[in-house]
Amino acid sequence: MTTRSASVSPVVAVAGAGVFGALASMLTIVLGPAIQPSFPILFYLKFDLAEVVDIIAFFVFGPVAGVLTATVHLVILSFAPGGTGPFGASLKFLAVLTTYAGLVLASRVGRQSLRRAGLSMTTSSLVTRVLLMTVVNYVYIIVLAKALFNTDYAFFAQLVLGQAGINLTGSELVAYILGLTAVYNAIHAIFSVVVSLVVVSALLNRAPQLLDSRAWVTNHLLRTSE
Repeated sequence: MTTRSASVSPVVAVAGAGVFGALASMLTIVLGPAIQPSFPILFYLKFDLAEVVDIIAFFVFGPVAGVLTATVHLVILSFAPGGTGPFGASLKFLAVLTTYAGLVLASRVGRQSLRRAGLSMTTSSLVTRVLLMTVVNYVYIIVLAKALFNTDYAFFAQLVLGQAGINLTGSELVAYILGLTAVYNAIHAIFSVVVSLVVVSALLNRAPQLLDSRAWVTNHLLRTSE
């Protein structure tokens, strides 16, 4: 198996993170609902194609640059006109970070074939995102939504569920919200990781001179040659 030691330089990684973070933000702000289909029942949960850009940056430049990309995404969405504001942007930021956590765990196994790496990355990211974001969403619903963002998240979700004929209160309401949101996060993790991997593997096949020996994903996850 060929050993790969080259990596993207720090300057390139930082510059790439800035560009990818801005691109992800612009996709959300400019295209908005056109690339954000809603999750059934809890329609305020959106499948965001911009998240794929964050994960591609992680695959190409590595974890540190991936976090920087997500941070740029967070800042722009929080404060730019047409953004989601701090509440939605911070939840998106944490969702991306918990997906990253699964990718890092998958890399501990070592490089594998595309199919095996894809399966391990998707499974690991699904688990870390669902588990960690369930805790995050509980804290947001119960504590932070009102205290920091002046948003009654649970009441709004209750109204949305009521429109679907689901009338719940108290702990049952919170459990139902968290359960549906966990399903949403599981689906989104699969979508984001698989699409990102397809894009990066296509780049590796079509322009190997650009990424083959330098991209983080080929140094830590994908076995591209024997």
